[in-house]
Amino acid sequence: MMLTIDDDIGRLRAYIDQAGASGEDRLPAEPKLCEELGLSRGRLRTLLRRLESEGAIWRHVGKGTFIGQRQANLDDAAPSPHISADDIMDARLLLEPQLAAQAAIHATQVQISAMEQCLTDMETCDTLSQWRRLDERLHRLIAESTRNHLLLMLYDVLRSQMRHSLGARVDEAFSTIPAPRMDSDTQHAEIVDAINRHNPVQAENLMRQHLQAVRTILFGTR
Repeated sequence: MMLTIDDDIGRLRAYIDQAGASGEDRLPAEPKLCEELGLSRGRLRTLLRRLESEGAIWRHVGKGTFIGQRQANLDDAAPSPHISADDIMDARLLLEPQLAAQAAIHATQVQISAMEQCLTDMETCDTLSQWRRLDERLHRLIAESTRNHLLLMLYDVLRSQMRHSLGARVDEAFSTIPAPRMDSDTQHAEIVDAINRHNPVQAENLMRQHLQAVRTILFGTR
């Protein structure tokens, strides 16, 4: 029986999930991927373009295909041993509420629709790794919606530090179903609703409350 494109993209998603769970952040070269998945080069490129549009992967000319959201600069985003988990959460609490406020002012309807689709996908995804990628995508969509390239660069560096330093802790804390992922999904929906209503004060406050809740989940009351 001939496999459909949905079958093929399902196999590619599973491959990416397994690679991410093994600590990989870059996919093999296209010839190797074609061989491992039994795909033609043309079909593989079609699937990669689709996953890139969804934010599941990103491609850097000359460096390869990477799992997750595009980073502002690979070198600037390198992990630092001098940055603690507390540093990361403090920085998120300072930066991301402001990003949400700016998104409430500047977001286009296309960007808001992308956020709403991301929320829908998060509610129906099957694996924690997929949920985490969608979580990253939603937060980055909010940063993109500020329409400020410098703020987006700052966000990308911050998110990269979080991925390197807190990835394992996030996996452990959010692995239970349905909570706390469902609580986080509800908070995300409230933030997107405030952005959609172009209410910067509420968007800022809701994002701050969400990040404080995440901090409690990860580290307990501090």
